[in-house]
Amino acid sequence: MAQHTLRSADQLIERAKAIAHEGRKKRVAVAAAQDVDVIGAVAQAQADGFIAGVLVGDIDSIRELADQHHIDLGKLELVDQKNVTEAAHAAADLAAHDGADLIMKGFLPTSALLKTVLDKRHNLRATDTLSHCAVLDIPGYHKLLNFTDGGMVVKPDVRQKLAILENAVLVGRALGCNPVKVALSGAVNTPEARMPHTLTDREEIIPEVARRMKDVLVQAPVTFDVAVSPDLAAVHRVEGGVAGDADVFLVDSIEECNIVVKSLIHFAATIFAGVIVGARVPVSLVSRTDTVMNKKASLALACVLADYYQQSRIWDQEGV
Repeated sequence: MAQHTLRSADQLIERAKAIAHEGRKKRVAVAAAQDVDVIGAVAQAQADGFIAGVLVGDIDSIRELADQHHIDLGKLELVDQKNVTEAAHAAADLAAHDGADLIMKGFLPTSALLKTVLDKRHNLRATDTLSHCAVLDIPGYHKLLNFTDGGMVVKPDVRQKLAILENAVLVGRALGCNPVKVALSGAVNTPEARMPHTLTDREEIIPEVARRMKDVLVQAPVTFDVAVSPDLAAVHRVEGGVAGDADVFLVDSIEECNIVVKSLIHFAATIFAGVIVGARVPVSLVSRTDTVMNKKASLALACVLADYYQQSRIWDQEGV
């Protein structure tokens, strides 16, 4: 569990290293690991000392890629499985039987990996809805900000939005946020009939969160600028514990999240750490377009989240 609130990508990586130093180094199982970007990310994270890696895939291809790109496989464990579907099942099986603390996507579609992770034979499903959390270190903002969901649920209904919120709260708690402050997005800061989600967010989501969750503050609707700027919150006369100090910005559509997050990454030198939440182990994805720092931060986030699950025995309890 985080000993203090993690406010930057550097602190996130340092926390993952501290967890390893405390004797709880996390083991990552990579499904279909014959992907040079993934091999490089895992090799560097292992060299940095905060993970142990198991590369499940076509060993010949993995070694060839490592040689071509001068990647030191070092002490990474290799498991030969040339069929990508079977490699995904092997990685999920490791996680299901305490052989891995997190799963990482290699050279296979995200949908194929998640289908395998959720296969009943592995018993890794923890919630009805899986969602993606993009934890961003944004220059000018005083702490990490979690955008969700930009990767899984296209247009969430009330039930799905509550599940996405619960997943985001788990990440917030793993990062040490207390309370976790959640802003539900809006184009305006007051409910508007022309934007029906602003009504249901206020009338259905907020009361249900108050009933089901402790130490969570939710405000809706909130524009992005008001969510992150106390000065603009004051100008717009928006009060409340979330305005100007949000930990989570929960959007109403996958497009909304993608536009904002990718704009921040491309134009504002934002560091990105992403993880899929809702299974009993975190699922980490990195992209060829990710920087080395983004890849390390994403792996570190998955390690910190996995440690929170384990130390808090989170899936032994009901609710978050």
